[in-house]
Amino acid sequence: MKLYIFNPHTDLALANNSENYQPSAKVRQMVCELEMLPMWYADPGSHILVSHIANQGFIEKQRELYGIDVEAVSSNSATLATCDEIVPWGWNVSLRKQLSQTSIPAEALPTAEELQRYRALSGRDYDVALLKSLACARGRYTADILHDAESCRKYATETPRCIFKAPWSGSGKGLLWCFGTYNEKSHGRCSRIIKEQGFVVATPIYDKVADFALEFHSDGLGGITFVGYSLFETNTQGAYRGNILQSEEAHRATLARHIELEQLDAVKEELAERLTEVYGHNYKGYLGVDMMICREGDRCGIHPCVEVNMRMNMGVLSVIFSQRHLAEGSRGLYAIEYFPTHDELKKRSEELERSNPLRISNGRLVSGFQPLIPQTPQSNYLAYVTATTDII
Repeated sequence: MKLYIFNPHTDLALANNSENYQPSAKVRQMVCELEMLPMWYADPGSHILVSHIANQGFIEKQRELYGIDVEAVSSNSATLATCDEIVPWGWNVSLRKQLSQTSIPAEALPTAEELQRYRALSGRDYDVALLKSLACARGRYTADILHDAESCRKYATETPRCIFKAPWSGSGKGLLWCFGTYNEKSHGRCSRIIKEQGFVVATPIYDKVADFALEFHSDGLGGITFVGYSLFETNTQGAYRGNILQSEEAHRATLARHIELEQLDAVKEELAERLTEVYGHNYKGYLGVDMMICREGDRCGIHPCVEVNMRMNMGVLSVIFSQRHLAEGSRGLYAIEYFPTHDELKKRSEELERSNPLRISNGRLVSGFQPLIPQTPQSNYLAYVTATTDII
């Protein structure tokens, strides 16, 4: 049995690096409400670990609409004893401890040595090493590893528009943006990160035109497979906002508005080679490489490695959703929104449903509003897709 687990706080757990790590109450709420998301990318016949088996009713509805073939299972279910492969959002030592207290066979869990390797490979120092190894980046895009706060002050003086990044962090939380304003508060934050995690990564702020990513899968046996393109949006703090859903050809056409596709293909080929060298035999699972299109004088170029996400990510979810569930010729937006009250969420959901009537043909979303998670009177998170056709 293959078991999928939604634990998007894995980056925070990696930063903490303790078996006893406990996410905040707000993070726990988010995980609980979004725990059904794996149903949209899980392999047919798989199970999803959930806290509320009542969510099975939501699965049944999507089975009727899209032919989704998954089952929900709780942590105390005897079914877990038949688990032979676990597919979490990402691995960390606290997740291993949590799962070891269930009936999941010990041989299905990674060893302590493997988890130590996974954590090292997930650090941003590997992002820096990968960037420096890419011929397509040399002389154009840089990043540095700094081990003391005075080096941060010096870097900010020499590069006033810069970003300092924690080695392990989630959804923009570990980013310190400096627009010529490195002060004692900034200095103190860099000092704390270095004390807790060992270093910070420093990089200039580039003239970004668009965010995108290349998504890959490693089989752990030396094979790296390209999964698809991910075009996404972030807010001014670098936190994820949503993904564009469309065909691979449409993604390439979008990117071609700014860059030559020959350049994109060359970057993809070189990146796949380097990923194979680093991750091919050391990690099994999805990984995404975040990139940017940046202005370079009177033209645009590709920043080939902003960071590597050595885990499942929203980009992969979007790629798989488009491939499996989006009708040919349709485009969509995948988004997650938070609302302070359920009444606000309900109002937003009703507005989306009213303005985007659902239309499904042959088990694929043609247009309309499609919720991706069940809603309860206590819900504050709304994960959904809105789709439309090319012909308006």
